[in-house]
Amino acid sequence: MRVFWLGPLWLLLGVAPVAFAQSAAPSQAAPPEQPSPPEPAPEPAPPEPPALESPAPAESPVSEAVSAPEPSATPERVSGSPLPEHEPGRTIAPTAQPVWVRAHAPLTLEPRLGFSFRPESASGFDNETVMGSELGLSLYYELARELAAGIEVDHVGLGRGTALTGLSSVSVDYTVTSAMLGFRAYPYRRELFDVFVGLQLGVGLQGISATGTSSGGSVVAAPVPYACDATDSPALQLGGGIGARLMLAPRFGVSARINAALRRLSSDVIDDCARGLGSATTVGASLGIGYDFDLDP
Repeated sequence: MRVFWLGPLWLLLGVAPVAFAQSAAPSQAAPPEQPSPPEPAPEPAPPEPPALESPAPAESPVSEAVSAPEPSATPERVSGSPLPEHEPGRTIAPTAQPVWVRAHAPLTLEPRLGFSFRPESASGFDNETVMGSELGLSLYYELARELAAGIEVDHVGLGRGTALTGLSSVSVDYTVTSAMLGFRAYPYRRELFDVFVGLQLGVGLQGISATGTSSGGSVVAAPVPYACDATDSPALQLGGGIGARLMLAPRFGVSARINAALRRLSSDVIDDCARGLGSATTVGASLGIGYDFDLDP
């Protein structure tokens, strides 16, 4: 029995001091915690030295010669004129240039060559021709784009007449040389082609050249040949027509025209040579090559 009670008692005595120690431990003040020293600030990293740029390799002249420049979409600059401003995203189309630029104030010198026709026949001739040549020169100044004024000089053949009376014969060539003021109106005018109507007013000189034989009224005497030339006094000339001109170059152009003229000529004997032709109407067609002198300062 004694041994049975000693075991529990011994157990109580071993556990009690341990429980008392645990109960007394919380009453004791725990020592305050010491603050941790501040951490030192990190030292800034030294700046890195700047990288040295290596120089760009020089282009060799061989590569420049081999590489072709890219075509530019912008129009090339004309010498003496600045390029227009180019807006981003906008394509500038090249402007169409005229083929050439004509003279602004032209003075046109134009020689002409053609033929003339005389519809009426003259009386007193057994045979007659009514065709002749025409040679002319004109000088026109442009007063406005639709109007020009100038002078015209021409030499026109009026044909030939022959007659035979007994032992006498005659053959007469008729010409007229005229100087007239001219006016041209242009109902249609472009850079390459013009259409004009013209009017001329002036004076003309009738010329005759006669050859033949004269018996002197004697039946026995042999005919005597003769030749003479004569010129009549100035007479009124009035003409008009229509024509066109085609420009071959900025200053050169070829023109064609049809012109009619009323010529008041004498039918009397001129300077004891031969009888005049009389008033006649002529119709002529001619071609001319003109050059434009630009008088614009």
